[in-house]
Amino acid sequence: MMKRLFSNEKGFTLLEILIAMTILSVGLLALAEMTVYVIRSNAVGNKVTDATVLAQDKLEELRTLGYSDTQLSNGGDNNDVSTDIHSGTPSFPLFTGPDHTDTCNSSCSVTISQTPQRVWNVADDTPASGMKTVTVIVGWKDSINHFVALSTIIRE
Repeated sequence: MMKRLFSNEKGFTLLEILIAMTILSVGLLALAEMTVYVIRSNAVGNKVTDATVLAQDKLEELRTLGYSDTQLSNGGDNNDVSTDIHSGTPSFPLFTGPDHTDTCNSSCSVTISQTPQRVWNVADDTPASGMKTVTVIVGWKDSINHFVALSTIIRE
């Protein structure tokens, strides 16, 4: 009688439990890795949003100025619709020769850092006479160099 009870019982063997735990562990590790990736992506997305807001704020400010304001003056090189953007070692300037920066009034180099750096260039008579193309660029560094550039056209 006792033998008959044991032969009718159903359950999982130790091997089946170990295989199920292994599959579950692999799935949980993949989920943890994906979570870390999503958190990092959100952090980069937040920085891009902040940089875009900084650039948009500067463009709004520049649009309210008069056409001949000093902040809308060309630094001499009219081919700088974007700017000289460089990436390289952390001590290498990100922007070499922008027309204007938040830190200096004349053309100077801006070294990239974790704090967003904002520069802007003005191209006279671009795309047509009596117009200026203004490009605001915000750059920052985390593990790599990033930048956001926004442009507008201001007329006389």
